[in-house]
Amino acid sequence: MKKVRGVFERIPGSGIWWICYFDADGRKHREKVGRKSAAIEFYRKRKTQIMEGKKLPEKLRARVVPFSELANDALEYSKAHKLSYGHDVYRMAKLNETFGNRPAESVTPREFERWAAEHPDWQPATANRYRALLSLTYRLGIQNGKVTQNPARLMRHRHENNARLRCLAQSD
Repeated sequence: MKKVRGVFERIPGSGIWWICYFDADGRKHREKVGRKSAAIEFYRKRKTQIMEGKKLPEKLRARVVPFSELANDALEYSKAHKLSYGHDVYRMAKLNETFGNRPAESVTPREFERWAAEHPDWQPATANRYRALLSLTYRLGIQNGKVTQNPARLMRHRHENNARLRCLAQSD
């Protein structure tokens, strides 16, 4: 039997053939096809689609949702349900400046932490408010079916020291 690049039988002897290829973005895809002849034909079809720059079918890859779309949804929610809407608008503008053009799924907790570390003048409470807004944004995105995970969930809350230093004056 001659081996064909990108076509394989996951369980030898099963008669079920798969294809494996990389798309234009470098992402690896595997698809179950069936017979070997169908797999060879389907593999060639996929490679042609990639070379032509055609978008692969929706079932392979969901629509890429930009962070700015999630941010707009979160601001709508904030306007209707939160007293801190004015603060959220200001904070979301800063988040949009940094992450707005990027796909929402590509934002990682590490990137957010680095971004927050670029602002050494922030108190821990400020970083926590940005984290909470980011978490709300992704939570609403999950509810609306636009994203599958919330990177803010993996970030640690910073410790806020709310203690006051009080001095008693000696009275005569």
